[in-house]
Parts: sequence; C-alpha cells; structure tokens
Amino acid sequence: MKVETLAERKRTKKQWLQVIIEKPYVRLSLVLTVLVLIALAIGYLFLFILAVYIFANQVGVPTLQLVTGAISAISAAGSALAAILIWRGNVQARNRVLIDRVLGPIYSEIRRSRELFESWKAKAHEISVGIPFLKQVASDWLYYTLDETLRGDLDSFQRLVQELADQTDLSKNIGSSILIKAASTTFNVQKISTVYLWSSHSWVQGATRGQQGRMPTGELITDAPPLSAPSGYYVHVLQIVDFDSKDQYSLPLLNQDKNPINQEEFGRFWGLARKLASEDNTIVEFRQLLGQVIAESSRLEGTFDSDIKRLR
Repeated sequence: MKVETLAERKRTKKQWLQVIIEKPYVRLSLVLTVLVLIALAIGYLFLFILAVYIFANQVGVPTLQLVTGAISAISAAGSALAAILIWRGNVQARNRVLIDRVLGPIYSEIRRSRELFESWKAKAHEISVGIPFLKQVASDWLYYTLDETLRGDLDSFQRLVQELADQTDLSKNIGSSILIKAASTTFNVQKISTVYLWSSHSWVQGATRGQQGRMPTGELITDAPPLSAPSGYYVHVLQIVDFDSKDQYSLPLLNQDKNPINQEEFGRFWGLARKLASEDNTIVEFRQLLGQVIAESSRLEGTFDSDIKRLR
C-alpha cells in the first residue's frame, strides 16, 4: 500500500485549491467578497476618525493638533500601502520572468512532446525523442525556485524519455526479425532479407514496387494500423525481398481502382506478427514505457498550465 507523504498531501491540497479558484463563479464570489471587505474597512475608518474627533473635543485636545496627528497617521498608512504595492509589483515582475524563462518553455516542450508521443503511438509516426530545454534549464538559477517535488518529477520524466529512446532501437531490431519470421511462415518463403510495404499515388496493375517503401517495424512495436499512408498515397503492395536473389515475392493489396485485394493473406501475416510481438518482453516493455511517458507528460503539462495561470 502506498503511503502518502506530507509533501504529497500539501501538493494535493494546493492543486485542489487552484482548481476551485480557477472556476468562474468562485472568482466572481472572491471579487465581491473583497469589495465588501474594502467597503467595510472604509466605513470603519470613518467611524474611527469621528470617534477620535469627538473624544478629542471632550478632553480638550486642540483641533490643529488632532489634524496634524491624523495627517501623520494617514502618511504612515500611505507609506505602508506604497511599500506593499512595490513589493507586489516586484513579485509580479519576478513571476513574469519565471514564466518567460522557465515555466513557459518547459510547458511548451512537454506539450509538444506529448503530442508527438501520442501521434507515434496512434499512427506510428516515429519521432526523434528529445527534450533539449529540460536538459539545460537546470543551469538557470530560477529553476531552483520551483518546488523540489516538481523538479524531482521533471528529472524522472527525463529519465523515462531517455529510457524510451534507448528501448526504441532494440525494439525495432526485434520487430524486424518478427516481420521476417511471420512472412516466412505465412507465405512459405525461406530466405528473406526484409519486408516492405510500398505506397504510391497511382500504379499499374501487377506493380511489385511503389514510390515510397518502408518496413513496418514502427507500426508493429507500437501496435498501430500498418496500412496508413500520407495524404494522397495508398499502400498497395507487400514485397518480400531477398538481397541475394532476383526473384522477389509480392502481394498486391489494392487494384488499380484502389479496391482492397488479398486481405485475407495479409491479415494472416499481420496477425501472426502481432501475436509474436505481444509475446516478446522487450516490445511489451517498450509499449508500456511509451504509455507511461504519454501519461506523465500529460500530467506535467496540466501542472505547469495551472502554475502559469496562477502566477499571471
């Protein structure tokens, strides 16, 4: 059972209060409450001045001396108010610098990373995993004004991303071997160097290649649909390549009219590849790690978004 630390409880309460305060009807209530309190303060101030004036007349204090004392008191109050306003202005200025130099760039990088990771998982749009700003922001002293727990979360996120990057190449190598094994089993081809999916804008009937080719290892390790293509292009042929032979096996997937063909054979091939991938511990760990990175980036994005709104 997980034991919640004091720091985590404080942070949870802080986030809970931020969520409540950010609601429109709560903000309106707070503004009205502040205005009522200001009105009451002004009313009590006039009552206090009137009471002092009546008391001074009863004990015989000269009006000039009373006015001089009142002016001194007002001057002291004005000085205190000015000091408070200056302090508040300094805090706001520092908050703006903190947002511009630390919070804003971190938020942007985490949000962009989350969008890329989600695209990678859903459509196998492979990305270059990198968070350069997070790696160098620790050199800015303002970074250390952040909550220690939040800085720990950012360090953990960086380690997750680096672990994902290290795991990617290994998973792709294993995925390539799985595709070759699945193709050999499904199509009874003994010697295979690689397996390609070719896509084109248009093609002739019986074409064995296309305009763009790829080995669908990205789709396999992320468990994404294998037949997606850029806008205007269509995956129309599966080719099994042996670099040492001129004879290549090809399986058309679309005819010239872009109607699906040989879907049953391709389904058997891809189904076997998915089954083998789901049984491989390295690929399973990669998928779990990718999901973990997406979830953590989403959580951090929400945290920094709330902090920026609170400090503005």
